[in-house]
Amino acid sequence: FRTHKAALEELPALRPDVKYTATYFDASVHNPERLTLDVLQDGEKAGRAGFAGTSGQGATARASNYLSLQSMSSAPNPGTGKGGTVRLRDELTGEEFDFTADIIVNTTGAWVDLTNEAMGAASSFMGGTKGSHIVLDHPGLLAACRGREIFFEHTDGRIVLIYPMGDRVLVGTTDVDADMAEDAICTDGEIQYFFDLIGHVFPSINVTADDIVYTFSGVRPLPSHDATQPGFVSRDYRIERRASGDKGSGAVVLSLVGGKWTTFRALAEHLTNDVLAELGVQRKVSTAQLPIGGGAGFPADEAGEQKWIKAHMAAGRDADRTAGLLTRYGTRAEAVIEYLDAEPDQPLRSTRELSVRELEFMAANEQVGHLVDVFIRRTSLAFRGLVTGELLNEVAEVLSGPLKWDAATRAAEIKHAQDVLQRLHRVETHSLVS
Repeated sequence: FRTHKAALEELPALRPDVKYTATYFDASVHNPERLTLDVLQDGEKAGRAGFAGTSGQGATARASNYLSLQSMSSAPNPGTGKGGTVRLRDELTGEEFDFTADIIVNTTGAWVDLTNEAMGAASSFMGGTKGSHIVLDHPGLLAACRGREIFFEHTDGRIVLIYPMGDRVLVGTTDVDADMAEDAICTDGEIQYFFDLIGHVFPSINVTADDIVYTFSGVRPLPSHDATQPGFVSRDYRIERRASGDKGSGAVVLSLVGGKWTTFRALAEHLTNDVLAELGVQRKVSTAQLPIGGGAGFPADEAGEQKWIKAHMAAGRDADRTAGLLTRYGTRAEAVIEYLDAEPDQPLRSTRELSVRELEFMAANEQVGHLVDVFIRRTSLAFRGLVTGELLNEVAEVLSGPLKWDAATRAAEIKHAQDVLQRLHRVETHSLVS
């Protein structure tokens, strides 16, 4: 803890009437989208190793991107004579197909109720709230933070944050009741709220809309909360069970209500234990102490990271590029580097952070469905305001080969990426489609 004088010596741009500050250390996640990929890939890897199903036969795990659930019937699983059948839709091709299961786990977050409704069993478990953020390219604000996340209670009682991330500053977040029928976007009112909270802490720092390089909004999968103010709704979770079909003869449906990144490992093991209990199977491995994806064997300190980077540099790949791969993939970067070095590679013209071979690796191994995925879900390029029209064209050109896009599809993907970036993230890119 630091009192008034010491706090201002440490952070001189703070408001002059500050009474005290407290500093603590915690974990942080700078790219949750890549953590998502690591979790999915770990699951697939475990699935390829095979595990015993209720019949004693081997089974596999698969993760399929861009699928939506359309409906559900009581048609049983042919193998077990029970369960139910869901109708799934491939959102990339429009193809629909049936999938049968004894147990269906509905972990669609804020969309849990809509998914249950599609299965013919409407629920009212959820009361999601929208949280918006802005990302600023503002050297003055970045310097004022002095490498710390500024975490505080704003005038409305909400806990908010000013968070340096690399050479950008993330500011958030709001807590507004969400309409799941509409896209979650950051509004002008929310942006003004962020400007106000920055001024509340750093009154001498002026921030304008010109400093914003990216905005994003999500919906927290909170439980329904009646008159409770969104900011005070519990972030805990619960699991709701129902049996479909006549007299419970259909599939068992488990719906996850609530939860967040902070607790995802504990809630995932809890939910999996419930599934295993339904199947009558005992857990053989706990995930509690397992490293995730590229976290396995990750260097323990800065010296270790530099040693790893030096060991993995090569002709045409300098320290910055190698460090970028370690940041993006963790120790899984070794497999990426092996792929990059298997054939001649070249960096993109419009960014030094990607190469032709790396994009081909993403297409083959990371379930890229749309061009925009590369910028907002596989890299942090959009988050940092580094997407240009030239980059859109170049990445679309490279991906056209492995993803089999013809000229019309490539043009449509560029237009789709521009629309998503502008409409959902306030990023303007101007491009001549090649």
